[in-house]
Amino acid sequence: MKDQKEVRIALEIWNLINKLGELLWDRYEEEFLEIYLKEEDDKFLRTIKYSTPSGTQGKPED
Repeated sequence: MKDQKEVRIALEIWNLINKLGELLWDRYEEEFLEIYLKEEDDKFLRTIKYSTPSGTQGKPED
């Protein structure tokens, strides 16, 4: 069996980390979403930048 003191400390740390996550989300929700959406847009734009309808993957046409 694990040391009960260690288990209680681990549980308290886990609870505090979860509380911190909630506080950060409440404070920065809009900024977090802006960052996430910009990163997703950037990923999408990179995928279409090198894709062409013919599937040549950005190779120059002759």
